[in-house]
Amino acid sequence: MDLKAIVLIALLALIARLGWAVHRRSTRQQPIHGGAPAAIFNFLAGLCFAAILPAVCASVLVLHPDMLQLAGITLSPIIVILVGLALLSLLFSILFALFERRPLERARQETALRDAQGWTEQDAKTSGL
Repeated sequence: MDLKAIVLIALLALIARLGWAVHRRSTRQQPIHGGAPAAIFNFLAGLCFAAILPAVCASVLVLHPDMLQLAGITLSPIIVILVGLALLSLLFSILFALFERRPLERARQETALRDAQGWTEQDAKTSGL
């Protein structure tokens, strides 16, 4: 196996791990109420966003991509990849927001109703105070 293949495999493993870490931290700070589709889009948005920095580092330090001609403009493939990752992250974030909006509103309304009730006798008995 040549060096570039090993670096690409390591890069994919690193990106998957970083994406999972971003997703777990995100769901710990703000639980997802939109079900499996919202969780998947949240993971994919975090994955694409987390992939940007490792992709740049691997490209610059190891892969050394050649320049490519795109519509008369000479670009490095890494620029195309970075813009693509950023746009994918934006797209997945929008899809996540679409799936999460109504369930999140419902959860906030339920929390507001519970808070509006105040401290009930049942809460006092079960609080342990």
